[in-house]
Amino acid sequence: MTVWRGAAAMCVNRSKQLLMILQGRPEEEKRWSVPSGEANPDETYEACCAREVWEETGYEAKIGAYLHEKSGISRGTLYKVKYYEAELTGGHPALHDPDGLIYEIGWKTAGEIGELKLSYPEDRSFLMEYASTGASSVLYRSNPLAVRRLGRTNAALLHRWLNDPELLRYYAGRDRAHTPEMVQEHFYPEEDRLNRCIVEYDGLPIGYIQFYLLDEEGRDYYGLEEYGGQRIFGCDQFIGEPAYWNRGVGKQLMSSMLRYLEEEHGAERVVMDPQAWNERAIACYERSGFRKVRLLPAQEWHEGEKRDCWLMEWRAGGANPTG
Repeated sequence: MTVWRGAAAMCVNRSKQLLMILQGRPEEEKRWSVPSGEANPDETYEACCAREVWEETGYEAKIGAYLHEKSGISRGTLYKVKYYEAELTGGHPALHDPDGLIYEIGWKTAGEIGELKLSYPEDRSFLMEYASTGASSVLYRSNPLAVRRLGRTNAALLHRWLNDPELLRYYAGRDRAHTPEMVQEHFYPEEDRLNRCIVEYDGLPIGYIQFYLLDEEGRDYYGLEEYGGQRIFGCDQFIGEPAYWNRGVGKQLMSSMLRYLEEEHGAERVVMDPQAWNERAIACYERSGFRKVRLLPAQEWHEGEKRDCWLMEWRAGGANPTG
């Protein structure tokens, strides 16, 4: 499938206002968005971002750090838009848009963004967060999903999820209902090498995912010593809201995370070790591109006994593991 590629610029001034444009076709209601557009065939995302700022606002911009990407399917077309920090270095407000679809240029506060009619309403919380802080906790979005860094304010949510016996049956064990102290100990350690994230669906938090680069000890644990020169990641997750079970959310989450790890972290392999009895999880991972490598007898303590697990592996480029 052909992918529509685009870039979007996030530029905040000293007054915590975000640079935005009012756009739309002549017959459409005009709506607001950040400067963005389609990349030319041989154009990098960064070059596209700078060009779109110039065409849509008249400003010259230095493109900074990559923030995150948004992907999905619109009208049968797969799209990928990468968002970048942008610093204005020259120019003045002017409309150079070759399509003639820009009607106004403005600087908007987070409060104003909360009330605007947006071209892409799914961007609202991200735009408001960036306008108010100049930063974002979002790692990536694959509509309708978003993955963002775990925050301290999510502790109560984790506590609620990890006291649900039905969830604990699959994650941690029904004899491991978490106290607030356990949540702090397990999810907010002082020293942490894990990337811990909250999963959102249409802006609502529904689950948790973590990923981490395997060190030497981790490769030894899984028997992957011979691949010491490769970038191998581990990953664990759960959907905490039962209303989102059996709706294909897990597959979308895993597929999008694998793409993110490959493209942004250079992952060559990703491994997981679900318990062998958890056929639903194993089937989800297989649909996402994982394959069983080998059985790990008595690998994990769960509800009073050692459980067998499957070592499952995904490889970049679609290569299937053997074992």
